[in-house]
Amino acid sequence: MAASKTQQGVDIGAKLIGEFINDAYTLRIEAHNNQLECRANITVHNTANSIPPAELISILRNHDITETVDLEQIAIFCTEAALGEDPQQFIIAKGEEPVHGKDGWFELVVTTGKEETALAEDESGRVDFKSLQTFSNVVPEQHIGNIHPPVAGEPGTTITGEVIPPLEGKPSHIISGNGVELSEDGSQVIADRAGRVIFDNNVLSVAEEFVVNGDVDLSVGHIHFNGFVDIKGDVLDDFNISATKGINITGAVGACQISSDGPVTIGTMAGRETGTIICNGILQARYLNQVRVECRADVNISHELRNSVIKSTGSINIPSGLVTGGEIIALEGVEIKILGAQAGAKTYVTSGVYFPETDRLQYLRSQLKSSVDQLEKIGSILSTLNKKPLETQRNALREATELRIEILTQRHANLNCEREELAKELLNFAID
Repeated sequence: MAASKTQQGVDIGAKLIGEFINDAYTLRIEAHNNQLECRANITVHNTANSIPPAELISILRNHDITETVDLEQIAIFCTEAALGEDPQQFIIAKGEEPVHGKDGWFELVVTTGKEETALAEDESGRVDFKSLQTFSNVVPEQHIGNIHPPVAGEPGTTITGEVIPPLEGKPSHIISGNGVELSEDGSQVIADRAGRVIFDNNVLSVAEEFVVNGDVDLSVGHIHFNGFVDIKGDVLDDFNISATKGINITGAVGACQISSDGPVTIGTMAGRETGTIICNGILQARYLNQVRVECRADVNISHELRNSVIKSTGSINIPSGLVTGGEIIALEGVEIKILGAQAGAKTYVTSGVYFPETDRLQYLRSQLKSSVDQLEKIGSILSTLNKKPLETQRNALREATELRIEILTQRHANLNCEREELAKELLNFAID
């Protein structure tokens, strides 16, 4: 039975491929979804002469629809048509959608402090709410991020076999700021100075300064930074601060541990006999009370120093202030306007002494005495244990005694080695 073909216009949402009308059926074939689907609609007038699969395949072939034809769907469509069910919008051929490329992206392998992190628990399940620091301290040449290139897409095909190009992925728009550099192949970001990583508006940089615009409290926690720390407010009790390049605290400091490889400048500090400052640069303060200081440079106090222990390898200068109570040790001299008080505690001042050596000498003597005392005590215990004949003891008691003798003997040998090392170092001090 010959079929006549009538071309029609484009329906909304579809492109008409062809319409075929004869005495047995009316067949309409359309392209949908941007040429990715071929759909068939049929109204059968004479089920005895409905369209067979071979005829439908031939029609599709004449319209260049070959490789995408679904033979199983063709068979189902023709079966339903022969049964008079008049299938509509039946997909008989299907192309393949393109797989669009993925954009490149940047992966940070360190933290900036903006990430949400859970508080860590110790072995007993306790949480230190003061250990809030979430940013990573980075050092020069440290790997801080990866630049992932875009992933190429895969082309698709229409129902007629035409290639549909994919959308290509875009490269990551990461901008290298101060303190960072790219690896030779452009795949990694490397820090070229110490500090903390900042990533804002696609700009990656390493900052050498950490600024706290308020107080250091539970909202900030302890601070440990590879750079310079600048605190505009106060530091509450029991919050510790360490920095490699220096510390500046505008306000008051409580009973804290302050440590810096560079200079330290603070307003006032009430250490309550537990507060300490250890720095390798110049220390400057207005007022210190009950603070222990070890400084490898000059110490400058503008107003007052009370009941503190200040040790310096430079000079200690309080030219217009008061010192009462505590101890001062300086290698290069001491300048004080008012020293001591009639009703105050004794104040000790020593000049021309290099405190690291004297502290080490005192430590060695203390450790040597401790080692000698332990050796005498262990020797006495071993002597007592060795007097008891082991062969007369019960098995369990004999094994326990033998184990104790073995442990104490090893401890005695270790202490002997330690004592010899301490004595040797002390002898070097005496020779120097």
